[in-house]
Amino acid sequence: MAETELHGLLADTIQRGASDLHLIHGYPPIQRVANEVVPMARGAVDSDAIWALVQPFLETHHSDLFKKEYRVNVSFTIPNVGRFRMNLARAQGTVSASIRAIPSRIYPLSSLGLPPIVGTLTQKRKGIIFVTGSTGSGKSTTMAAMLDHINREGYPGKIVTIEDPIETLFVPSKSFFLQREVGVDSLSFEAGIEDALRQDPDVICIGEVRTAESIRAAITAAETGHLVLTTLHTPDAAKTAQRIISMFPGNEQETIRDQLSNTLEAVISQDLLPRADKRGLVLGIEVLLATPAARQLIRKGDIQQLYDILQTGTSIGMISKDASIKSLFQRQLITREVAMATMRDPRLLS
Repeated sequence: MAETELHGLLADTIQRGASDLHLIHGYPPIQRVANEVVPMARGAVDSDAIWALVQPFLETHHSDLFKKEYRVNVSFTIPNVGRFRMNLARAQGTVSASIRAIPSRIYPLSSLGLPPIVGTLTQKRKGIIFVTGSTGSGKSTTMAAMLDHINREGYPGKIVTIEDPIETLFVPSKSFFLQREVGVDSLSFEAGIEDALRQDPDVICIGEVRTAESIRAAITAAETGHLVLTTLHTPDAAKTAQRIISMFPGNEQETIRDQLSNTLEAVISQDLLPRADKRGLVLGIEVLLATPAARQLIRKGDIQQLYDILQTGTSIGMISKDASIKSLFQRQLITREVAMATMRDPRLLS
């Protein structure tokens, strides 16, 4: 019964075009629609009810991990409804669940509002590409589209993914996939990357690099001649470089700057912004390419000057977040208020 009830809640979530369903003790189920949280017209749920709703979707090892660590990430598919990623956690001693809808299909790069240079980047055979942005900015969708572009339009090869949990299930075309889940197939992202280097990959996709150790492992994978795609929760290219370097103690930062400057291929940073016509969201994008000048700035630690590189690199496909957002405003796709709240330098709107 509980399983069927969650089916209904998630089917309603999909029908409303919501991105997320939240189950919190003492509240009715809550959906996120176009970046706004909207309570459903239902009664409040308590902790026991939430557990009863989600428990049928947990394997034994998921339940054991939740009881031990009070948190677990899982993904699951409901036939004729969709595929979902769930974070289960405790809050004030109660069970809460945040369930995100994973797109039912992999979108072509050309349909996502991404500049053509992103497709060009998928032709790289080595180096590291970061896809960055806040939670809910479409990072997973972009990375899935890039991997599928390699799979369908690129070179035959082996693609290894390391995820927590596995989100998109890929169908082999030119490439074939080895998809591994942290906590199920590998003890950690770091261990998964280390394993991948012994699995003869062409491309390694890392769901997220959260620690200095996982960053180091990802850079090492790129240094050894593989194309690495991964994500970070950073708003733009300069802050991405800053975040990576700051993860390491001072006596290691020069080495990391040197390694990053040698392996970086691009940083793709994105936001999903509410449309002015209130008909969903629209993509704001930044693309920094690792030109010799950009590599030199990273090597020297002059990270703030990467903003200047973005301004001068438009002829080769670069675009700054501010330029992208300004264009959205000029095309009346977003409001002035949204543009000013999102831009690094709102004065550019004048």
